Formats: sequence, C-alpha cells, structure tokens
Amino acid sequence: MTTRSHRAYAATQRETSVSSAKPVELVAMVYQRLLDHLHTGKIQMAEGSDSSESLTKAIDLITTGLESCLDKEKGGEIAQNLAFIYDWAGKEIIRARLRRDPEMIQGVINAFVPLAEAWLEHAGQKDESFASKYLQPVMATAKALSGKAVGASGGGVKGMNTVFAARA
Repeated sequence: MTTRSHRAYAATQRETSVSSAKPVELVAMVYQRLLDHLHTGKIQMAEGSDSSESLTKAIDLITTGLESCLDKEKGGEIAQNLAFIYDWAGKEIIRARLRRDPEMIQGVINAFVPLAEAWLEHAGQKDESFASKYLQPVMATAKALSGKAVGASGGGVKGMNTVFAARA
C-alpha cells in the first residue's frame, strides 16, 4: 500500500469513527489526537525540525475541540478548572515554541495524559498502555539526564505547579 493510499484509508477510517461516535467518545478521540500532535511536535522540536504544524494542530484541538465545548454554567467548578488548564496549555505550547524547549511540551503532555485517560475510561475504552506511550519516553530521558530513577511527575509538571500555586 502506498503512502498516499494509506493516508486516504486512514482519513476514511477516522471519518467513519467520528460520524458513528457518541459525544464522550468524541472527546476521548480529541484528547488522543491532541496527545499525538503534542508528542510529534515534541519529537520534531527535539530533532531541530519544524514543529509548527503539529503544535498548531494541538492548539486548534485545545481551543476548538475542547475549550469551546465547555459549558461553564452546567459544568461548574470542573468546567472552570478545565478552562484554566486549556488556557495554560495553549500559552505553554506557544512559550515552548518560542524557546524551542521540548521538555515544556512534555509538561503539557503530562498534564493532559490523566485527563485523556479519564475520558477514555468514561467512554469504555480504557487502555492500560495508553500513558506509557506518552510518559515512558520522558522517564527514559529523565533517567539518562539524572543517572537515577525519577518519578513520572517530574519534568514539565513544575510549570503546572507554579501556575496552580500562583492562582491559589
């Protein structure tokens, strides 16, 4: 199968999945695509390649696929907190692009993995290997840099902690 036909097949498969999905499944799909784009952008950035397309798609998914769908009245505090995280993530991605810092992108990934896992579980699509796809590489990087084991909450979570501390 050629690359072109593979892409056409994948696009058709995605369209079919989206058109037949329940709302909760759509949110889970958006999180999965978001994490895929963030992960790709992080790799591109680390390799010195152009990451702008992947990271722009990630920001678009956050703003149009997640943030715009929040109902802050009905969703109450949870919707307010998600809006705060989405706003932080968009700004963090932009800062990471300006600084060309892939670890800042990993911080955004670290913030979104638990949310994505929760939506996948809620949609009945729990996947035990989901987090390892996005968090395992950071563990290997952290171990290589420090020479010792580091918790998965290290790295980019520091930025989120600073944001939450400033808001408290």
